[in-house]
Amino acid sequence: MTRTTRTSADLRDTVVLVTGARGSIGSAATAAFAARGATVVGLDLPDTGGAGPGTDEILACDLTDEAQVRATVEQVVATHGRLDVLVNNAGISAIGSIDDHDLATHRQVLEVNHLGALAVTLAALPHLRSAAGAVVTIGSVAGFAPVVGRPAYVAAKHAVTGLMEALRPELAADGVHVAMVHPTFVTTALATAAGSRDRSTTGTRVSPRQVADAVVEAVTHRRDRVLVGRTARLAWHAHRLAPRTYTRLMTRRLSTRSNTRPSSHPLETPPA
Repeated sequence: MTRTTRTSADLRDTVVLVTGARGSIGSAATAAFAARGATVVGLDLPDTGGAGPGTDEILACDLTDEAQVRATVEQVVATHGRLDVLVNNAGISAIGSIDDHDLATHRQVLEVNHLGALAVTLAALPHLRSAAGAVVTIGSVAGFAPVVGRPAYVAAKHAVTGLMEALRPELAADGVHVAMVHPTFVTTALATAAGSRDRSTTGTRVSPRQVADAVVEAVTHRRDRVLVGRTARLAWHAHRLAPRTYTRLMTRRLSTRSNTRPSSHPLETPPA
């Protein structure tokens, strides 16, 4: 099948669904798509503030409730007539060692980051197939390499990354493009499970706007994978060429920062 590369003008006739739409990255993504003329609908939990920039339409939806997810996606299509792009952005983190969190915390992180993205993708797929559309998922450095002090988050991001990488060739025959956007540490707040708190980061941070621009690039240019930030690009290559060295450096840098900086805020700069 011959594919036609999208241009920014094409987005004027595009319906985009963004999960976690009230968060920093979600708000930036809705604004970025809206600036290019797309119709943007957001999903987020209820009672999490007003509509974000770029959309006046944010629907309450719990991604861990499969029936609610399917009903909400159908509502979007019934209202707008189609669905062209799904952005799987919603996520939570859990900061601490393997001894700090019980199975319930691991399950909670997996439910939102991995199974939540899967639930929305499954609900959206019939419509994305009809539109020859795209699924873009916000991954992380933690989705392809180990990041110390976040075992539940790393596991969940690896899971959703593996899922989307497996779906890419499977859905290509239907004309649906599957992309991953992997940022390094982002200057944003990310909800944490079990009240975990930490501020350990390494490398240069990237902004929500940079992540949002990468998401739009993945759609308009049919990119399979976009690495956002110098640290993400270095981590991608270092982990493949010298995995032991990468792990040793990451462990040393993050452990040092975690021990010397106050743990006074929810995780502000997670790897996505």
